[in-house]
Amino acid sequence: MSVPEKLYVEKSVLTHPLTERILGKLPSTPVITVDDYKSIGSSKSLPQKAEEDKNSLALAVNKGGMLKSIGRMEEGEYYLFHEMDCKYDCEYCYLQYYFQTKVPVIFVNRDRALEEMEDVLIAHPKPYFHVGEVSDALAFDPLTGFSTEAAALFARYPNGTIEFRTKSTNVEGLTSIPNPPPNVVPSWTLSPERVARAIEHKTPGLSERLEAARKCQDAGYTVGVRLDPILVFEGWEVEYKTMIEQIFAVLNPSMIDYISLGTPKVHKQLIEVMRKRFPTSPVLLGELFPSPDGKYRYLKFQRIDVYEKTASWIRRFNREVEMKLSLESPEVESMVFGNNPTKRP
Repeated sequence: MSVPEKLYVEKSVLTHPLTERILGKLPSTPVITVDDYKSIGSSKSLPQKAEEDKNSLALAVNKGGMLKSIGRMEEGEYYLFHEMDCKYDCEYCYLQYYFQTKVPVIFVNRDRALEEMEDVLIAHPKPYFHVGEVSDALAFDPLTGFSTEAAALFARYPNGTIEFRTKSTNVEGLTSIPNPPPNVVPSWTLSPERVARAIEHKTPGLSERLEAARKCQDAGYTVGVRLDPILVFEGWEVEYKTMIEQIFAVLNPSMIDYISLGTPKVHKQLIEVMRKRFPTSPVLLGELFPSPDGKYRYLKFQRIDVYEKTASWIRRFNREVEMKLSLESPEVESMVFGNNPTKRP
C-alpha cells in the first residue's frame, strides 16, 4: 500500500486506539492536527484540492450515522460511511465533486458501524450492505483491518450480505480468514488496461486487480465483477472483448457471484469538474445526452447495443453467471435480457 504524504488527525481522536494503531504503521508520515477534517484544504480551489489532498489521509470521528439507506434501493440495502472519499482519482467518478474536501478520511469510531450493521442484521430478514460507494472498500484495509472485523460479524449473521467494492489489491485481510463466510463478497470494478491507465489514475492495472480477485477465489470467496462504466471509443469492442477473455482466463467462472454492466452516468457537476481537470478525457469526448434522471448518458439505443454485445461475449465463456445492469430502467433491462433482466439468460 502506498504511504500517504501527510496525515491529518482531529485533535479529539489523537488517543483513539485505531488512531494510535494507524500512526504506528505510518511512523515516517508527517502528522498535522486539526480541529475538524472538513476544514482541510478550505482555502484551495477544487482542482488544487484534488491534485494535492488526495495524496494525504485524515483520521476523524463520524458524528452522524454510519449507514445510509438509499431511496432508490430496495428496503434492506445500505451504503456504509465508515470511510469517505478515495485515494484513487478516476476521471468518471462522482466523488470528483461529491465532497467539498478531497482528502480521504478514515473514521476511527468504526465500532459504531459494526454496531449499526448488527442492529440491522438482527431486525431485517435479508439485508445487503454495499461497502465502497463513497470510498474504495479495501484501499486502506492494511491500516484498519476493517474487512476482517466485518467478516467476523457476518459469520455470525448468515442472513445478511456484505459486498466490498474495490479497485485495490489489498486482499491480505480477507484471504487470511480460514473458511470465509459465503455472505462476504469482494467485487472488482474492471476496465481494459488501456482505459485503466488513461483515466483511472493511481489505481492498480487490470492484471493486478484480476490477480487480487483470483487470490480471493482461491481463499474460498465468490467475487463480483463490475464492468462499469463501459466506454465507447474507436476500437472499444476489441478492448472490452479482450478484457472479458482475460477475466475468464484468470478467474474461476463458477466462483463469480455476478457480473454488472454499466455505461457512463455523468452528473452536470462532474462534467464541470472534468472540464477543469481532464479536458481531453474520453468520457467527455463521447456523445453524452441529458436523461430523465438529470445525468448525461449515451443514447438508449447505443447503451442497449453496448450491453448486448458485452453480454454476448460473456455468454461465450459462462452462460450461467448472473448478469445485471447498473442504474438502468426496466425497459432497457427488458430489451437487453428479456423478461428476466437480472437473471442468467
